[in-house]
Amino acid sequence: MCGGKAPDGDGLVWRVVGASVQGVAHRRAGLPCQDAQAWRVLGSGEVIIAVADGAGTAPCAAEGARLAAIHAVDSLAGALRAATLPRAGKPEGPARATADAGPVLVAMRAAFGETRAALCQQAAAAARPLADFATTLSCAVATPDYLVTGQLGDGLVVAQGKVGLFLAGRPQRGEYANEAYFLSMEGALEGLVVQAYGLRVEALALSSDGLLRLALYLPGLEPHEPFFLPLFDFVKGAVGVSAQEELAGFLDSARVCERTDDDKTLVVAARAPCGGAPPSSPAWLELAAGDERAEDQRQPAKDGQA
Repeated sequence: MCGGKAPDGDGLVWRVVGASVQGVAHRRAGLPCQDAQAWRVLGSGEVIIAVADGAGTAPCAAEGARLAAIHAVDSLAGALRAATLPRAGKPEGPARATADAGPVLVAMRAAFGETRAALCQQAAAAARPLADFATTLSCAVATPDYLVTGQLGDGLVVAQGKVGLFLAGRPQRGEYANEAYFLSMEGALEGLVVQAYGLRVEALALSSDGLLRLALYLPGLEPHEPFFLPLFDFVKGAVGVSAQEELAGFLDSARVCERTDDDKTLVVAARAPCGGAPPSSPAWLELAAGDERAEDQRQPAKDGQA
């Protein structure tokens, strides 16, 4: 579970845990989980994460989501290994992001284009319309000095830095309730939002929209600290396959499923010393799935808002 050591010599590594679980509605209908996730930690200190959510009505949604997540991470990893990434030459803030994140911004935009092209190739090989593989895609690259996100669809990216928690990838919704944007749509890349944040990120989470109402205050979409902070603490001590199984168990728990019947994907990453011990009890699960939902503490979202 330990990743590459950050090149600034701070002795910290990225720990990452991810899981996707079938939603209650899909289980009842006999449908598979149509979410997917992939991640990679590079030896130079970057972490790359992708989460994809296949369209529920698309016949090959699960395949499209899986291809999108894996291909996006592969594309970003290849581009970052080939690039020379500058170390921060400015204080934290927009100037650092503008000055230093250029190569990653280019790589992020290219990754979405290449992933859409891969979906097109898959559809052609299967003699199916591209819409059969419809999927959203959310990606993030955290370097030792800045964060870059790419967003197409209703997933979300939440990060933790010196400023606290902030929404780094905002869910996109269409004009009507439950209308989402998909990578398979005509002109999809015109709706791609790529952003750079000039600060060091200590923890990061990407999720499909199945957890939106637990993870964000509505309708303002502020991150819900009681959801994320216990998860970040858990991942800092995570070791091995058992951590992934525990996260999957959390996502499939009754306390979560009673609040959402959708498929649920969550990838959590945090900087921590390599070799730390895992939590001694699953208390983090009780905290993250507490009785108070984010949506209970803000005005409920209206139709078309999420």
